[in-house]
Amino acid sequence: MFSRLAHHQCAAAGLGAAAVLSVLLGGNACVQAQSGSRIRQAPSRNHTRQVPPGSQSRQAPAENRSREVQSNLGLEGYCPVCVVEMKKWVRGKPEHRTTYDGKTYYFPSQELKAKFLSDPAKYVPALGGDCTVCFANGKRMAGDIHFASLYDHRLFLFPGEDQRQEFMAHSDKYADVDLALEGNCAVCRATMGQDVAGKPEFAAFYRGMRYLFPSPKERRMFLADPEKFAAEPAGDEGAAKEQPGRGVLVVRGKSGCAGCEHGVAPIGAPDTLGLAVTADDGQVYVVEDAHQLYSDVYERRFDGLPLEVSGTALKSEGKITWIQPRKLKVLK
Repeated sequence: MFSRLAHHQCAAAGLGAAAVLSVLLGGNACVQAQSGSRIRQAPSRNHTRQVPPGSQSRQAPAENRSREVQSNLGLEGYCPVCVVEMKKWVRGKPEHRTTYDGKTYYFPSQELKAKFLSDPAKYVPALGGDCTVCFANGKRMAGDIHFASLYDHRLFLFPGEDQRQEFMAHSDKYADVDLALEGNCAVCRATMGQDVAGKPEFAAFYRGMRYLFPSPKERRMFLADPEKFAAEPAGDEGAAKEQPGRGVLVVRGKSGCAGCEHGVAPIGAPDTLGLAVTADDGQVYVVEDAHQLYSDVYERRFDGLPLEVSGTALKSEGKITWIQPRKLKVLK
């Protein structure tokens, strides 16, 4: 079990990701990998990204594998169960794979795959493998397995050493930025109009965000139709309060058509044109589910309405950011 004390001892010593995990193995210099090989300590951010030994040949995808599968491969093919429970980076096999929250994970055996399927939220990396430090500062950026940390039985990935050190120095600030609805049950809010605290042992991930539920019943209902429960209705007085520094953006700008003007579509509804909010600095924010949540504004999006939208950033590419809204209002 990885204690907070061990975590902060590593932070104080400035040790790399491999050394952080080695605390779990009794202080070995390196973390054990598959077949007794070793993973080198993560390089500094100024060096070329290093790959675990042997991955040059085994990690390379087959030529006929689609780019979509490659981009959605979780932990670069390493087994999440082995990392979290055994503190080892063990490479999985394509024949033992499963997909959860848009990511495909490989496992070295069917038994480990079954263990993952019994409780996926226990093993997947925080924020779906994206950086929680970046997310807290309004950006969604993918993490790297060479800059990893285990904290409170959860795996966190970062794009570089700076972000990892920031997390280790202020873990309490960043560990729960992926927690949706402040830990309250999304199903209870939608069906009963009440905020009911969820429990960590009944968790599920959707679009990288972590949802907690008071019992397996609510979790099953959520997983059966996450779109129904994850999006928050406009003007919902029970919605989580905006919390700068916990991944919530507040954006002002003019309305427009995401597809017509910027050539992009909402993530959750790619067959729609989408609502875009263009800020004064030229950044464009695509509002997810706008055609359903804010139908009146959506119909008038070509009018250049002055809007304020707050919500959670889902993804960023260049000047485009996709945002899951909490509130949207037309400014006077």
